[in-house]
Amino acid sequence: MIRLRQTKGADAGRELELDQDLIRIGRMPDSDVNFDPEVDLDASGRHAEIRNEDGRYLLIDTGSRNGTWLNGQRVKHAALKAGDEIEFGRGGPKLKVELVRGRAGQPRTDDSDRARARERDPRFDPLAVPVTTATRLDDLVDVHKAVADHFRASKDQGRGARRRRAKAALLWGAAGIVLLAAIAIIVRASLK
Repeated sequence: MIRLRQTKGADAGRELELDQDLIRIGRMPDSDVNFDPEVDLDASGRHAEIRNEDGRYLLIDTGSRNGTWLNGQRVKHAALKAGDEIEFGRGGPKLKVELVRGRAGQPRTDDSDRARARERDPRFDPLAVPVTTATRLDDLVDVHKAVADHFRASKDQGRGARRRRAKAALLWGAAGIVLLAAIAIIVRASLK
């Protein structure tokens, strides 16, 4: 279970106790922690998620436009503990983490909880736009490394591709000049 108290924003002062594996946060009305769509404009519609992973709560920014800040530091993902303060966009609404209590390895047996988790999980929600298919913090780190390696490799390949495009442009330009010269000769011959 996690307890969140809103310290800034339209609903400042409210407390929420949540015992779910996925908690969606944002201005969208179907968010588990929803901010006022008219007042809390620094928060995105689907701003962040809190995921319970083996009793640890993880904060994950889901591609928000103004960023997610944990204790004054911008984060993409981070583990949460009691006393942490989450800010949704600089100057936006804030939540204080008051209680974090894990379920130390106890599997759920309540089918209704599983059904609710499937309904709220973006992988099963046709209206949700999943930002990542990673379900664990370790998976996110692996994805980050893979993306970095891909961009390094494509940067090296990019130089060769630029050269090929430059050669192709030069050939097309030369072909265009030859075509214009041929048209000019034909037109000149027809005027005589």
